[in-house]
Amino acid sequence: MHDVDKDLLSIQEARIVLETAKDAQILMKEYGQEFFHNLVRVMIREIQPLISEYVSCEIEETGKGCQKEKEAFVLQFLKAMEAEVGDKTYIGATAKDSAGKILQVGVPLGVIPVLLPSENVVIHTLYSLFAGLQSANAMIAIPHVKATKTATLVIKKIQQIGLCNGLPRGSINCIEYLTECGTKEIINSPMTAMILVLGQKKYTDTTIPKRPIIYGGSGATPVFIERSADTQVAVKMIIESRAYDCGLLPASEQYLIVESTIAEKVKNELIQNGAYFLSKEEEIKLISLLQPKNDGIQESCVGKSAAWLAKNAGIQLPRDTRILISEQNYLHDQDPFVNEMSCPIIVFYREPDWQHACEKAIHLLQEKNDGHTLAIHSKEPMIVNEFALKKPVARMVVNAAASFSSMGLGSTLPLSPILGGFTRGLGISAENITPANLTYTREIGYASSECLEEKTIESNVHDTQVKTQLIEKVLKKMLEK
Repeated sequence: MHDVDKDLLSIQEARIVLETAKDAQILMKEYGQEFFHNLVRVMIREIQPLISEYVSCEIEETGKGCQKEKEAFVLQFLKAMEAEVGDKTYIGATAKDSAGKILQVGVPLGVIPVLLPSENVVIHTLYSLFAGLQSANAMIAIPHVKATKTATLVIKKIQQIGLCNGLPRGSINCIEYLTECGTKEIINSPMTAMILVLGQKKYTDTTIPKRPIIYGGSGATPVFIERSADTQVAVKMIIESRAYDCGLLPASEQYLIVESTIAEKVKNELIQNGAYFLSKEEEIKLISLLQPKNDGIQESCVGKSAAWLAKNAGIQLPRDTRILISEQNYLHDQDPFVNEMSCPIIVFYREPDWQHACEKAIHLLQEKNDGHTLAIHSKEPMIVNEFALKKPVARMVVNAAASFSSMGLGSTLPLSPILGGFTRGLGISAENITPANLTYTREIGYASSECLEEKTIESNVHDTQVKTQLIEKVLKKMLEK
C-alpha cells in the first residue's frame, strides 16, 4: 500500500473545512446575540473543571511555563470573562437613537482562521474561539506544530459543547492533518474573510491580497520607576509580573529604567524580593546558554524558570531567586539582552532624570521593534501624560503590573489575552482584540431635521408657484372670452 501524500491530504482537508465553515456561518447569521452569549457562558462553566488537565497537557507538550501559575491565570481570566459576557452587543443592532431607529449594525466577517501559538496555548485557544462565537464567525483553528495535542484537546471539547447546545456543525473547526501546504490553502482561500495570527510571525511576512491580518503576540515591555513612585509597591508588582508563569505572559516587563537618585533603593528592593544581579562573568555564561538571535532567544530557554536557566548556565543562585537581572550602562546594537526574551530576565538601566528615561524607553521600543506595551510607576500626572503622548506603543499601564493589566485584568483596558501588534508593524490593529474586532459596522444614515425642513420649504414654494401659474392661466382664458 502506498503512503498517502501528507500535503495533498492536508490541502483536501483544508478545502472541506472551508466549505463546511462557510455553510455554517450562513446559518450562524440567523442566530441572535443572546444565543451566542448564553453559549459562551455554558462553555466557560463546563470547561473550567478541565483546565488543570489541559494545562498539564500544555506543559508536558511544550515544556514551557509553571503548572500552578498557568492554571491559576487561565481560571482567573475565564472568571473575569464570564462576568463580562453579555455586557456588549457585537452583532445586529448595536446602536439606536432615542426614537428606536437603528444607527449601527454589527456584521460578522465570515470565516476566520486562527493560527494558534506554541505558548499560552490553552488560554489563546479558548479566547479566540469564544471571541469568534460572540461575533457569529465560523472559526478554523490551526494548531502550532509544537502544540497540536493540547490545542486539539481543547477544540474538540468546545465543538462538543457547541453541538449539544444547538450550534451549527462546522462553526468551530480544527485542522488535524497539519502541513504548510494545508495552512496556505486556508489563508489564501477567497472564502477566508480575515486571518487571526497568534505568535506565528512568519505568516505576517507574506502579503495576502485582500486578507486583513490581526496579529497578537508577546512583546518586550519597558517599565520606568520615577522618583515619586512607591518603590516598594512598584518592585513587588514588577517581580510578580515578570516571574509569573516563567515570563510567558504577553506584556511582562523586560527592561527596567530607574532614576539615578532612587536606583540603589530600587536595587535593594529587587534583591529583597527575589531578584539576582548577575556579574559580568555570569552574564557571559547566561548569554552562551540563551544564544540570542535577532528574533529572540533559544527556543529551549523560553518559559523556563530562573533556577532552570541558572543551573543550565552554570550559575549558583541564592535560594528562592525568581528573577535574573543584568545591569547595563548603555543601549547598543550588540547588546544581546535587547532581544525579546520570554523568560524571567530583566535588564536594569539607570537614567539621571525622567526626560532621559523617556528617551531610553523610546530607543528600547524602536531598537528591535518588539514592544507593544509600556509601563510606568509615578505619582506625577504631568510625567505620566508625557509618556502617554510620546511613546510608540499600543497601550500604557500606570502603577500596575504590566502583564496582567495589559490584558484587562484589574485595569480599565479591554479584557483580552490577544494584544494587537500594529505598533510592531504586524497586523491591522493595535488594540486588545475583542469580538468587536471580528466584525464590521454598518452605518445607517437618516435625513437630518434641517434637511427635512429645507425640503419641506422647497416643496411648499414649488406648490405655491404651480398654483399661481394655474390661476394666471385660468384668468387669462376668462379674459380672452
